[in-house]
Amino acid sequence: MSAGVKTLLRVAVGAGLLGLLLGTVGWGRLAEAAAPALGRWPWLAAAVAWTGVGLFLAAERWGLMLAVAGISLRRAPLWRVYLVGQFFNAFLLGACGGDVVRAWYAARRAPGRSVEATATILLDRGLGLFVMVFFCCVMILSRIHIFLDHDGPRDAGFLMLAFLAAGVAGLVLLFQRRLLERFGLFRRLERSGRVGSWLRRAYEALYVYRHHPRVVLKAALLSLGNLVALTLACHAIGQALGLAVSLGDYFVLLPLISVIASVPLTPGGLGVREGLFVGLFQAIFVPASQALVLSLLVYSTGIIWSLIGGAIYTTMPEKRPVNI
Repeated sequence: MSAGVKTLLRVAVGAGLLGLLLGTVGWGRLAEAAAPALGRWPWLAAAVAWTGVGLFLAAERWGLMLAVAGISLRRAPLWRVYLVGQFFNAFLLGACGGDVVRAWYAARRAPGRSVEATATILLDRGLGLFVMVFFCCVMILSRIHIFLDHDGPRDAGFLMLAFLAAGVAGLVLLFQRRLLERFGLFRRLERSGRVGSWLRRAYEALYVYRHHPRVVLKAALLSLGNLVALTLACHAIGQALGLAVSLGDYFVLLPLISVIASVPLTPGGLGVREGLFVGLFQAIFVPASQALVLSLLVYSTGIIWSLIGGAIYTTMPEKRPVNI
C-alpha cells in the first residue's frame, strides 16, 4: 500500500471518528454549548495568547538542541521557522511534515549537517513527550480517584505508565556509549553503506547531549513551561464555556489527552483527540457537547498560530528559507 493511500485512509478514519461524535452529540446541543463563549471572548483571547507562549517556549527548547549540535539560529528566525513547522504540521497530511520542514531549514543554516539537524528534531520531540508523560503520571496520583472509579481514565492511566517505562528504557539505551556495537542488526546496517552511515551519525549526534546535562535540564524545564501554558489555554477556554472544572483537573486531563493524541493514528490526532476529550471529561461530569466544543476550540487556538506560520512562510525567499 502506498504512503498516499495510507494517509488518505488515516484521514478517512479521523474524519469518520469526528463525524460520529458530531452525529451523536448533535449540532443543536453543540451550538448551545458553544454559545456562552461568544460573550466571554477575553477568555478566548487569553487562550490564543497562552497557546502562543507555549509554542514560543517549545521553539526555545529546539534552539537549545540546535546550539549543542553546532547549528546557530538567532531568536527571531528560530521562532519564524518553528511557526512555519507548525503550519505544515497542521495542514500537511503526513504525520511529521512540520518536522521535516524544520530539519530542512536548520540544515540550510549548517551545510553538511543535515543528520545533526534531524537529530535535534528527534530529541526535541522525544524530550517534550517524555516530560509530558512524566508529568501525567505525577498528576494521576493527585486525582487517583478519577482513574480508579472510571474505566476510560483507568485504561489511559495504565497506558501512561507503559509510556513512562518505555521512555526511561529508551533514554537508558540511547546514552549507552557502545549501543550500536551490542546489536548485530545495527552492525549489519552500519556496513550497508548510506543507511548505516546515517544511523551512526544520528546516534553520535544524539549521544553528544549526554555531555550537556544542564542544557537537557533547561530544555526539560522549557517543556514543562510549554505544558503549563497549553493547559492554561485549555482552562481559559473552559472558563469561556462556563465549565465547572478545577484548574487541577485540566492539569491532569489535558496532558493525558495530548500524549495519546500524539500517537499518529490519524493526521493531527483528528477524531482521536475529540473522542478523548469527550470520554475523559465525562468522568468529571462534563457533558459530551461541552467537552467536544472544548476540544474543537483548543484545536482552533493552535490553528490560529499555524496560519500565522503560513503567512510567515509566504514571505520567505524560495531558495533562502530565512534571513539570518
